[in-house]
Amino acid sequence: MDSPAGQLQRAREQARARLGDGYALDLIDQDTLDERLEAVERAATVAEIDALTADLSPAATTALVPAAAALAVPAAPTRLRVLFSSVDRTGAWHVAARTHVRVVFGNATLDLRQAVLPGGPIELDVSIVFGNLDIIIPPGWQLDNECGAILGSVEQLSGPPRPASPASCCACAAAWSSAA
Repeated sequence: MDSPAGQLQRAREQARARLGDGYALDLIDQDTLDERLEAVERAATVAEIDALTADLSPAATTALVPAAAALAVPAAPTRLRVLFSSVDRTGAWHVAARTHVRVVFGNATLDLRQAVLPGGPIELDVSIVFGNLDIIIPPGWQLDNECGAILGSVEQLSGPPRPASPASCCACAAAWSSAA
């Protein structure tokens, strides 16, 4: 069970967040924000605090975006910039057909195994200065690595080759048909 002081502190924190959101959504102006923040600090009860933010609930909306549009992959080239930091793109993120990646004094990881992909090839235009870029692709993909390096290194690690099906090459197809 929470103490009254703890409940009051939590209500203040939530009110500050709601007031900030209300200001960001233009539901209140700067003067109103300042007045209410001061009143939140002076409030002696949770009910007083709740009354200061009761009018800040935005109207409920229904998204009118077609499901296909929500999953659409960006058609225009996208940019990923990393400067003195790191960025990891994993899971079901949207990949454009062409993406410009710039890494300066940082690290980036692009995991394409579960990404939402456009039809056709994907082109990554990459520039790295004092940093690292790891690109993880699903098994069976073809990668055309046209990278160079100056005082650095480029590595392409490949997994085991996919098992060949009987019709995947001429020798296997001939051996398969003669055995049948």
